[in-house]
Amino acid sequence: MSGDRQAGIVGRLMRAALERAGGVRVLEVRVGMFWTAVRTTAGTGLASSLRNEPHRHGDLPVRWAGSLAGRPAADLVGLLGSESFAESVVALAAINSILGPGAASAPPVNALEVIRRKGEGRRVAVLGHFPFVDRLRDECGELLVFERGLGLREGDIPVDRLPELLPGADVVAVTATTLLNGSLGEVLDLVPSGTFTVMLGPSTPLEPALLEEGFDMLCGTVVEDQDAVLRVAGEGGVTRQIPGVRRVCLGPRDRGLRAGR
Repeated sequence: MSGDRQAGIVGRLMRAALERAGGVRVLEVRVGMFWTAVRTTAGTGLASSLRNEPHRHGDLPVRWAGSLAGRPAADLVGLLGSESFAESVVALAAINSILGPGAASAPPVNALEVIRRKGEGRRVAVLGHFPFVDRLRDECGELLVFERGLGLREGDIPVDRLPELLPGADVVAVTATTLLNGSLGEVLDLVPSGTFTVMLGPSTPLEPALLEEGFDMLCGTVVEDQDAVLRVAGEGGVTRQIPGVRRVCLGPRDRGLRAGR
């Protein structure tokens, strides 16, 4: 079930991007240590570089490496869900370069404030150790922070305990990297009906159709200074070092939002 759900969400996201990718070409790709940025003729998008995922010596992580610039953006979109993590990352950044400009008119909203408001006195589960989790602990009834692998820190809960603990959460905040590591379908299958669920992080596709896949809100990033974002991502910058972006959230009222409207 979870695999089918993951595939359905990935397919829907790819179709949404491809519908708007006609004539869009890739201008530049920067695969940094922490963030990957893709600039197309539509805009610039970001995706987490998933630096902790395995790579086997001798493999080719990104097909067409060295000749990505100038290709149709649709070529990169089609790599989402690739067996290569690096290709999926490039694909998601390309998708965000196409979809992100459609949310340019959305008002700035901080994901922390959304989770803080919804989680006051309630049980909150956060998938991914975001920098704000320590500020959130004192404002929730209970905070569960799930992480995997090398990302685990003191107080975090290994993701293999999700089936045990996630169904009891009132608020669930999901990192967008679940789109890349194949775990999103499994996570959503564990979230009970009525739980407020948000996807967040600069990798989040600002595509209103995802609100029909189990999310109440999408909190992502609109790139405003493309040159600055490409430069800092390419130089190994982490989230708080990346300038020229605006954080926005889309909710149910934004379902009709489309690029160019």
